[in-house]
Amino acid sequence: MKLKTLAYSAYMVLSLLFSLTFASVPAILFFWFFYQNIDSIITGFGGLLDGPPVLAQALLGDMLPLIVYEKFYFFTLLVPISLFCYGLFLGVLLGFFKLSARGIPFLEDGYYPMESEDWLLYEYRVVYYNLFPYFAWFFSIFLDTKPRHMLFGAKIGKATVVGNGRLFNPERTIIGDECFFGYDAIMSGHVYEGDRLYLKTVEIGNNVTVGANAVILAGAEIGDNVIIGANTVVPKNKVIPPNTIWIHGKAIPRKAVSPVSRKYEIINGQAELDSDEAEDHSAEIPEEGEHI
Repeated sequence: MKLKTLAYSAYMVLSLLFSLTFASVPAILFFWFFYQNIDSIITGFGGLLDGPPVLAQALLGDMLPLIVYEKFYFFTLLVPISLFCYGLFLGVLLGFFKLSARGIPFLEDGYYPMESEDWLLYEYRVVYYNLFPYFAWFFSIFLDTKPRHMLFGAKIGKATVVGNGRLFNPERTIIGDECFFGYDAIMSGHVYEGDRLYLKTVEIGNNVTVGANAVILAGAEIGDNVIIGANTVVPKNKVIPPNTIWIHGKAIPRKAVSPVSRKYEIINGQAELDSDEAEDHSAEIPEEGEHI
């Protein structure tokens, strides 16, 4: 193994240890702060807040250790306090992972021999992105979706729902506005072909729906207003034209989505259009009771 590869291997291991260690510091400090001060802060307000610890000790007596009564509010709020501290740990860890990934070179689109130094660098770089969900646990529903993808380089438009879709290479993913991805839909910016690794950015236009379990491979370019059928595969470097439905390996034309139609509003069965456009598009306004 070359010296350069050994250096990056050591860097990856040390950066992971560094990230985990220092990300835990603020979480531990906050947990200790709550342990030491939460009861005095709450009881400091006086009034009814002084009663529960005294009442609990009167009812339970020696059934619980004395420290439970002394730190009554800390143990009562232990679950939300723990979740807050763990969430803080994950947020800091995500930032450290992002910074650490920058220390490993980014490979340009193209072919790379398997088991080569470049291939190994690619594998090292994606470790940080792939490893984070294993720490996310409860918070994966918040941190394992759009924010994590974008933090690691994905370009995702507004009103796009990634949901349970999976991005294998966020740094090679471009998604437009108002897209939706079904359960376990996969976008991969890499393909293994025999003894070669192929890397290329996946580009998806606006208003694209990707069905459940669909797979979009490296280099695919998908136009606007496209529906990718469930359980279908978009091959490497495939270009799918706008206003089509991709299913069974074919792009079937579909009716184009008119920009004007999005401005209709159904109010009490009457379709209305913005006043400044009603005159220009009066012929396109539907009859009463019709829906676009």
